[in-house]
Amino acid sequence: MEKILLQGHHAQQQATGIDIAATIDAAPISALQWRVFALTLIASVFDGFDTMVMSFLAPAITRQWGASHAAFGLVFSATLLGAAIGAATLGMLADRIGRKKLVIVAILWFGSLTIACAFATDITSLALLRFVAGLGLGGAIPNMLALAAEYAPARRRSTIVSVITWGTPLGAVLGGLLAPHVLEIADWRAMLLVAGIAPVLLAPILWTGLPESVRFLALGSGNDARLLSIVRRIAPDLAVPPGTRFLLPERTVGRATIGALFRNGLAAGTILLSAAMFTSLLLSFMLVNWTPTLLERAGIPLSDAILGTVILNLSGIVGSLGIARVVDGRMRGSAVLALSYICAVVAILCAGTATMIEGIPLPILMASLAASGFFLIGSQITLSAYITAFFPTALRGTGIGFNNAVARCGSLLGPALGGILLSAGIDPAHILFAGIIPGLLSAIALACLAILQGRAQIAVPDHLIKNRGIA
Repeated sequence: MEKILLQGHHAQQQATGIDIAATIDAAPISALQWRVFALTLIASVFDGFDTMVMSFLAPAITRQWGASHAAFGLVFSATLLGAAIGAATLGMLADRIGRKKLVIVAILWFGSLTIACAFATDITSLALLRFVAGLGLGGAIPNMLALAAEYAPARRRSTIVSVITWGTPLGAVLGGLLAPHVLEIADWRAMLLVAGIAPVLLAPILWTGLPESVRFLALGSGNDARLLSIVRRIAPDLAVPPGTRFLLPERTVGRATIGALFRNGLAAGTILLSAAMFTSLLLSFMLVNWTPTLLERAGIPLSDAILGTVILNLSGIVGSLGIARVVDGRMRGSAVLALSYICAVVAILCAGTATMIEGIPLPILMASLAASGFFLIGSQITLSAYITAFFPTALRGTGIGFNNAVARCGSLLGPALGGILLSAGIDPAHILFAGIIPGLLSAIALACLAILQGRAQIAVPDHLIKNRGIA
């Protein structure tokens, strides 16, 4: 059947060329595509490892240098600020020179700067180096997600990209498992060397193992020799006569700039998706960072309070898989995500209520946290994947990068807001209740997007109109 589909599609387009997007969607997932997904997942794990490494080293560094925790907060903020800038600028650059090059440059960048951090002599120099490293950390993720999305068939795109997004929490888990052993036999500088050398060693593997984005190549001349080689590996049964041009039937958008995200009907989607991610990351980072403290203040033993954070994150990974499977292939996946965020709000409300009930069984409290993670973090990961399909190929890196930059501002604000509320002596349950506000804002933004898409009042990329993607 798949052979018939491919050959029939070729017969229809023989006069004009072969539609790259339709070819990927009709063919089974090839070994080449699985390799792209595997390598981008590994790169994502290293990105998450390097992003979170300072969290594990903060106690050792502050103790050695006699620095305060408030002063070390500058290091965390510098990393997030650099990542926000890198996400916007390197994403836009990738739309001009290609995904593969920028992925490798970003990985070499943050790997080398992480190595340099091992030779820092004070908080100021460490914060400066982490800011520069953050440029690479922020620039790597948008381009990895864009590359994976452009090799994924529409029927599995959200699921595949969601799994690759798992790299960030998996990298944090890897760092958390490795750090105690490294610190036991060496010092914090050795841990930074490990975190930096690993991605540098990965770079040549990515250079030889990753192809350039086939959709990005199709935006060029349409008869690039690399295109033919890639298409033959993805769809070996597709007949490609000499002189065939490969096409990507999407609107032309001109030069890839931030301004282009707000023209040709893309403005509403850009604003609503960025707003949804901003409020989602604000809430999730506030919960992830402060859940142990909130639970301990509610009278839960510290060991169980820490377990709450683990459950929150792991249930989020499981949730992303389930939610992404529902979103995949639906014309208005934004409506599905809006409903999922409503479920997250209800779960957080239940968790807050549970902390107010004296003597509540621990399994009930943990179940409410698991539900919160399933719907909140699961929706957030799926939303990241959803965004990769919203923007046309020529603007995908720019769009994902801009969204990531805005979202990282939310991730920076969330922990600070939680700290302010705790310092003000507000009850943990009321802090959790306050969390329903950003959750509702995410749901409202996505519901508005679904309504606008239903009324066709905003631009929908051509490949979505043809039911080959998600909107």
